[in-house]
Parts: sequence; structure tokens; C-alpha cells
Amino acid sequence: MDTSHSQKEPDFARSPADKILFLKHVQSELGEIREEVEETCAVTTDVIPVPEQAYNNTLSLMEQMPDDIPMPDMMWLEDGGIGLEWRPGEGIATISLYGDGNVIYGIFFSDKCETSGICALSNYALLHGFLTTLSLLFQ
Repeated sequence: MDTSHSQKEPDFARSPADKILFLKHVQSELGEIREEVEETCAVTTDVIPVPEQAYNNTLSLMEQMPDDIPMPDMMWLEDGGIGLEWRPGEGIATISLYGDGNVIYGIFFSDKCETSGICALSNYALLHGFLTTLSLLFQ
């Protein structure tokens, strides 16, 4: 029997050590966002401050992120939230967190294929479904 064409072993994007580094990078990005928001709020009232719980919710979500989803672009939203963004292929995927325990998500493609919604950060079944769809975009 020829074993040279055996099934490929799964390729995990992050080892446990890489997961720790990934989360440290997330914490660093959130720290930079927090600093930028504080500086902006000190000089203008045109933006809504990001509540502390939005930072906590973002970190919690990123801890649940499947290993095959790359680091998103992270930004603060002038309406008081944290935004996560990926641009796979011809599309865009976004997540917004405002500290209210909800996750607002969307995946949009130029060919009109889209999915979007809102779910509780604690709704693991619905959130897992979205994250699974998101991970498929990077395969």
C-alpha cells in the first residue's frame, strides 16, 4: 500500500505559545486604542468615550477566536465602540463591541453574499457559527 499520499495533518495557525503572543498583541493594541481615545476625548467632545467594558468584551472575544483567523485591524469607533476588521479577498468582515455584552458582526462581499447580525457575547452557539464562517474565509 502506498502511504506517500497520506492525508495531510491539520495545520494549526497558532500553537499555545503563539496564542499567548496573539493575546499579548491584542492587549497591546487595546492599550494603544485606550490611549488614543483618552487623548482625543481630552481635546474634543465630538466623540463618545469607549467604555471599559468594551475593552474587556473585545479581549474576551479575541480569547475565543479560532486559531486560523488572523489578527484583525483594531480601531476605536467614534460612537463609543471597538471595531475589528478583516479584508479577505474581495470582501470585508467586521465586528463591533460597545461594552453592552453584544457583538455586532457582518461579512460582506462584492458579489452580494453577506451575513450580519447581533448576538450576545455569551451566546456561544451563534457566535461560534459566525466565527466558523469567518475562519472559512481564510482557508
